[in-house]
Amino acid sequence: METGNDADQKIIGMQERVRKYDTKKSMNLYKRTKKLIPTGSSSLMRTSSWDPYPLYIKGGKGSRIWDVDGNEYIDFLMAFGPVINGHANEYINSAVKKYIKNGDLFGAPNELEYKLAKEFKKFVTTQDMVIFALSGSDATMNALRIARAATGKDVILKFEGHYHGMHDYAAVSVEAPPIVAGLSWFPKSLPYTAGIPQGVIDSVVVSTWNDLESLSKILRIRGNEIAAIIMEPIMANSTVVTPEDGYLKGVRELADEYNILLIFDEVITGFRVSEGGAQKLYGVTPDLSTWAKALGNGYPISAISGKKEYMELIGNGVGYGGTYFASPISLAASLANLKLLEADDFAAYTRLGRITRKMGKGIEEIADNLDENIFVNYETGVIAFVFTDQRNITNYRESIVMDWNKYKAVQQKMLKRGIYYHPDGAERMPPSTAHTEADIDKFLIALEESIKEYNREN
Repeated sequence: METGNDADQKIIGMQERVRKYDTKKSMNLYKRTKKLIPTGSSSLMRTSSWDPYPLYIKGGKGSRIWDVDGNEYIDFLMAFGPVINGHANEYINSAVKKYIKNGDLFGAPNELEYKLAKEFKKFVTTQDMVIFALSGSDATMNALRIARAATGKDVILKFEGHYHGMHDYAAVSVEAPPIVAGLSWFPKSLPYTAGIPQGVIDSVVVSTWNDLESLSKILRIRGNEIAAIIMEPIMANSTVVTPEDGYLKGVRELADEYNILLIFDEVITGFRVSEGGAQKLYGVTPDLSTWAKALGNGYPISAISGKKEYMELIGNGVGYGGTYFASPISLAASLANLKLLEADDFAAYTRLGRITRKMGKGIEEIADNLDENIFVNYETGVIAFVFTDQRNITNYRESIVMDWNKYKAVQQKMLKRGIYYHPDGAERMPPSTAHTEADIDKFLIALEESIKEYNREN
C-alpha cells in the first residue's frame, strides 16, 4: 500500500524528470529518416498524431522502454497490443535462440506448426481447426475469402469504426466522419485510404455496431447477398467499446437466419481478454476467427481458426499461402508465449485483470477528484479513457465525440513524466503481465499531475 509520503516522492521525481526531459536525437533522426522513408517509419500509426515528431525507441525490457535520447518510460502501448508478456522476455527469447541456430526459414512444413496448433486448442476450445499466417491483415483477408467460397456470395458486412487490417476489403469505413457517412442505421461505405477500387467499396456493406435493430433492417434488404459479417467482438480500435448485453448473441442468430458466416476479429482481444478470447468471455461462438498480436508477444504471426467444414475448404478450392507464414522462429516464440500464459491454470489472466481494473478504477477516481469529464472503459488487458461528457459509449460515432486536443496535450505531458502511450485518443492501452502495481501507481500519479498542469495552462 502506497503512503502519502511515497506518492509525494514520486511527484518530486517526476518534476525533476520534466525539467530535464530532452528528445533532440529523436527529432534529428526523424528529420533524416523521412527523407528516405515516407512519414519517417514503415507504418503510419508509428508517426501519425505524434507532434512535432515521434519518439524513436531503441530497446525495452519488461514494462520499460528507452528512446534514443536515453529517456526511460513505462510502456502502455506495448506495440499496440502484441507484447503481452513484456519486452525481451527471457523465456520466449531463449526458445527463439534454440531454433535460430538451426536456420531461419526452409519453405517446408515444421513440427512446431503441429505443436503450436495443439497448444492453440488448449486456449481456443470453441474452434475445430487452425492455420497460421503472418499478420492480422493476412488473417482477415483470407478469412473473408473462405467465407465467400463457403457461401457462394460476394458481399461483406462490417461495422463503422472497426479495423480489420489494410487490405482493400477491410479498409472501408474505419474512420467515417458522420457528416459524410450518412444515416446511423445504414451508414455509407467510405474508403479508409485512396486507391481502393469502387467495386470493392460497393461490395462492403456497413452497419452501426451494438445496434441489432439497424443490422436487422440492413439484412432484410441485402442479407441474401452477404457472405460474412466481420466484427471486433470488443471494439478496440476506437477507444474500447464493449458489446451490449445480448448483442453478440443476437448477431449470431441473425447470421444463421441469413446463411451468413460470422467472423470474430480477435487480433486484439485474442489471448488478452481471456485465454479463449472475447468469444469465451461472452459465450458466443463465431464460424471463423482471426488472431494475431498477443499470439506471438511481438514476433510476427497470426492465425485463422474455425469450424472444420469451413477450414477444410483451404486446399479444396480455396488457395492459401505465404513465404513467411508459420516461420520456425515465430512458431517457437508463440509456443513459448502461450506456455507462459497457460501456466498455473492460466493465472496470467487473473493478474492481468487485476492490473487493468486497478488502472480503470484509478482513472475514475482521478476524474472524480478533479471534477473532470472522463469516460473510461475496459476489459481484462484492454483499457481506454477519453475526455468527454458522455456517460456511456456504445458505437463508433459516440466514441469520436471527445476532446482530442486535450487528450494529445495530456499525453505529451505524460511522456515527460515517463509514461508512454499513443497520442491518438482512439487508441487503447493494453497492459501486460510485466506491469506491476507500482507501474500503475506511477501512471495514475502522472495522469493526475498532467491533467492539473493542462488545466492551469488552459
